[in-house]
Amino acid sequence: MTARGRALVILTGLAVFVAGWAVFVSRWSGPVGQGAGVAGAHAADLDAFRDELVVWAPGGFSDPEVGKVRDSTRVAAISAVRTGLLAAASGRRGYGVIPVEAMAVDANAYTGAAGRPGRKLADMLPKGAVLSRTGAKLRKLKPGGRLRLAGGRTVSVSGVVDDALLGGYEVALDRNLARPYGLQRTAYLLVKPRGPVDGLQRELRRLLKGRRLRFLTPGDRPFVRGGDGVLPLAQVKARFGEFAVPGLGRGPPNPAWRRANLVTRKLPILGPVRCHRLVIGDLGRAMADLERQALRGLVDLGAFRRQGGCWSSALLRADGTLSRHAWGIAVELPVTTPDERLIRIMARHGFTWGGTFARPDAAHFEWVGQGA
Repeated sequence: MTARGRALVILTGLAVFVAGWAVFVSRWSGPVGQGAGVAGAHAADLDAFRDELVVWAPGGFSDPEVGKVRDSTRVAAISAVRTGLLAAASGRRGYGVIPVEAMAVDANAYTGAAGRPGRKLADMLPKGAVLSRTGAKLRKLKPGGRLRLAGGRTVSVSGVVDDALLGGYEVALDRNLARPYGLQRTAYLLVKPRGPVDGLQRELRRLLKGRRLRFLTPGDRPFVRGGDGVLPLAQVKARFGEFAVPGLGRGPPNPAWRRANLVTRKLPILGPVRCHRLVIGDLGRAMADLERQALRGLVDLGAFRRQGGCWSSALLRADGTLSRHAWGIAVELPVTTPDERLIRIMARHGFTWGGTFARPDAAHFEWVGQGA
């Protein structure tokens, strides 16, 4: 395949992905799986973050890089969002930790970025942990409760807000309160432009030369946050169940979760595959479509098996986030060259393509929902 051909395939995949998110947001009305359920409002519904530009890059930003952006004359205001995992206590022997996706922010800066819907956060954040509605359901907590962390530590719950106000994260902490928990690396920036947006983008590319910057606006996705277009961890848990692990970054998920959620079935083309019970049907239907269209040659079966297939006990990706293979909702389909027919068929059955990620992974397909 020529360089031009590869570029066309990637652009096609990106178009399919963007269209898929629109269908997913408009049609999805609730979790397909077990668990707490998903809080409904998105940023657009709340009219939150309306004037903000999300700026992110693989690996996040160092403090000096944040300073360069902050000091730009094209930046009217900035909120640096630091993210990571908290180790919530599970109470399970041998599996004492539940990974919780958390964010740490300056209360005033983040409240300003969120706009009127986020004003309540100005009082909540300095007083303790603010939980998203989905996060509160998962933890079975209300304002005034205590978030139990591994090692015997607890944090007071100062409030519960719509998921959209926290960018889909389960827990938000004021930056000062978050210092003991390792939430130090800035994952993305919320920037209010001074002047035209395209001028700001050019300026940031100049200031952060060599970084693979991505820019998003509130209408691009259901949640205003950095990162590739996959489900936030809270949404994964609500659909597919929450598990405990021996420690952050160490697996596998606790046996009860594995017994309840993982199944092995023989699928067209792939043969026996171990996946989440709520996703394996979509994967099987996608493979059946490939077979009907005489496209089984697009999948390297040997490489699929060598690279772990669907479910894997490995928890952490290279960037420190949790791998969706731990839930059995992502699949590696190694191909010699990307093929738009495979991308379209997988998207039809709910799988977004990793070739559009900031760090492209042409073999990776991850379930995000109908019409991906």
